[in-house]
Amino acid sequence: MNATPRRYHRVIGAASLIVGPTLMSVGDLLHPPESWDPVVQAAIVAASPSRWYAAHLLLFIGMLMFVPGILALTAVVLERRPALGYAARVLMLAAVGALSAVFGFEMLLGRVVAAGADQPAAVTLLETFMGPTVFAALAPGLLAFFVGTGLAVVPLASSAGPLRGPALVFALGTALILAEIIAAQVLLSQIGNVLCLAGGVWFARVLVRGTAWRSPAASVGIQGDAA
Repeated sequence: MNATPRRYHRVIGAASLIVGPTLMSVGDLLHPPESWDPVVQAAIVAASPSRWYAAHLLLFIGMLMFVPGILALTAVVLERRPALGYAARVLMLAAVGALSAVFGFEMLLGRVVAAGADQPAAVTLLETFMGPTVFAALAPGLLAFFVGTGLAVVPLASSAGPLRGPALVFALGTALILAEIIAAQVLLSQIGNVLCLAGGVWFARVLVRGTAWRSPAASVGIQGDAA
């Protein structure tokens, strides 16, 4: 049975790998500074609530638009390493829910502040969200995205072929986004999202050409036959 997807699967996946990261890159470039201190963060949001809302709206839409890209990326991994590909797909799709919940809260925060909520109310919202009853429940889902990305990237980057380059670029971008979450330095995720966009465009080109579905061993065999 030929597991290569139909052309429209490839085209939709390729478009998703470009559109999703593009929206997330624009959203992150609009993103105001961040802080783990709820008081400081509330003041930042109060200074530009509409910008805060718009940035997270774009991040939210971009993440949803990225789902076909996740399916396309993990489908290639499934062809090469079925167990890793399946695990990567499950983890990354599960993470979409957790990330969407975070973006949804940030959008709500921006609208509440824009509607006239005072700083103590915003601080209370942030403290509640960042506390053990909410954020701790979301944390495993957030971590799942980075673990899943690692599982997807390793088999692609560890062997020669057209996917090594985009896999490495995407991995670096994802690592910088994780570093931003830890350090609350928006510049890191801005660079990371742009790198993910670059890796997504690169991967989309390979995907549309169809060479992503050729295993490294097959590529060597073809080259050998040509010689």
